[in-house]
Amino acid sequence: MEIKKGGVVSKLLENVYIPKMFKVRQIFPRPIIESKNIPEVVKKELAQKKFSDKIKPGMNIAITAGSRGVANVAIITKSIVDFVTSKGANPFVVPAMGSHGGATAEGQLELLAGYGLTEEYLGCPIKSSMEVKMIGHTEDGREVVIDKNAA
Repeated sequence: MEIKKGGVVSKLLENVYIPKMFKVRQIFPRPIIESKNIPEVVKKELAQKKFSDKIKPGMNIAITAGSRGVANVAIITKSIVDFVTSKGANPFVVPAMGSHGGATAEGQLELLAGYGLTEEYLGCPIKSSMEVKMIGHTEDGREVVIDKNAA
């Protein structure tokens, strides 16, 4: 392929300093948790005092479930539900996915079911609604809203 000089882009950049560049590859450690170990890992993390002490018997606790392709999301979510239940609280799941599922409560339930997240599997209700409650404002005056069930 021939690269033409003097085209539109070259003219736009003729007075722009472009620094020398080089390719860098960075590799981050990616520890793997086998799916059979996920419940124990979740339990260990949630058992930390900073989390565990906040869950009181009888509390209603919303657990979010998204649509962004988290590996093993059903196992992770169920493990959280099981931990909250073991503390005597009442967990429920709320879809946290904005416009996914056609921006409808029913569509979001279908998406969750496609990930294996059903009331039967989780052992708790899934409360799907597009209704929100305003809980405040940002510093620049924009409304901050939260799912009405989670509120």
